[in-house]
Amino acid sequence: MRLALAPYRLYFKHPFGTAHGLRDGTDSVFVRIEHNGFVGYGEATLPPYLDETQQSVLEELRTMGLDEQLRLLEGGAVDVLNSLSQPARAALTTAYYDLMSRQRTTSVSMLLTGHVKQQRPDRALTMMTLGHSALKDIPTKLKELPASDILKVKLGSDHDIATLRAVLCADQRPLFLDANQGWTTIAEAMTALEVVGQTRLVGLEQPFAKERLDLHRELRQQGVDRLYGDESVQNATDLERAADAFTGINVKLMKCGGLDRALELIGRARELGMSVMLGSMSESSLGCAAMAQLAATADLLDLDGPWLIANDPFTGLAMVAGELAFEHPLGIGVRPVEAVLQWSILGA
Repeated sequence: MRLALAPYRLYFKHPFGTAHGLRDGTDSVFVRIEHNGFVGYGEATLPPYLDETQQSVLEELRTMGLDEQLRLLEGGAVDVLNSLSQPARAALTTAYYDLMSRQRTTSVSMLLTGHVKQQRPDRALTMMTLGHSALKDIPTKLKELPASDILKVKLGSDHDIATLRAVLCADQRPLFLDANQGWTTIAEAMTALEVVGQTRLVGLEQPFAKERLDLHRELRQQGVDRLYGDESVQNATDLERAADAFTGINVKLMKCGGLDRALELIGRARELGMSVMLGSMSESSLGCAAMAQLAATADLLDLDGPWLIANDPFTGLAMVAGELAFEHPLGIGVRPVEAVLQWSILGA
């Protein structure tokens, strides 16, 4: 098995603002593994609020590429990757499952879940995201986004209410609000929810700091029953601790460490009676398509990175009549754009 790495920076079409800050792009590391004539791809995308950096992930994976662990992976021992950081593990396991499903002439969805279509009669609903914006820019940004079932609005700025009123006038989609830990009081949340109204509201995500489960529980006691945890729920331990503070969770590969762990989180969330959203950290078509392979298990799909970035190095994920679609039937469903990524080959 041979491992190749390609550092890359994904650039947004517009500077993307959340309560975490404003940035023009996201550092990433793309992974390629080759074995017996088949190729699989994975992605680690590293926004600045993660502990890991592009350099730290490259160092982890370079060591992996020269290690006995890579040979163990050839035999299907995915657990040998457990010592890696979550982004590095997510990238390498994604590449592994992509390769294995191509080798078996199937999709990652069929390989991991046995389902290509939804497990429920109703499909998971798609989202497109509006980041923090000057009020004058909102109509233009909205016109650039493709049709989706829901519009996700990033909040946690000093003009949240004005933003919501402008969006309500300019767009008719139901709204999902994401404060990214940007609020500090119950009153801020209740005011925003009142402006949107129950008929337009789909959900509210992580309004308060990740450690303030008490405030999230209090918000639920105020009757808010569509409350999703993101930063508060990184792994299975967090899920158990926070289950009574939220009614749903946002599962992301960079948080949990891979598609296999994502499935474990989803399964446990369902046992707890929680809703499931599949999210990303502004990954390319590769990372978003990988997570979209689990769409059959979810209620909401927040996988809009390919429509927010200007230099996507993969192609094959599309939005058709508001629904995510794959151009290619095998593996993750996407392919690299030739000559965009500069690969450094490791391993034997």
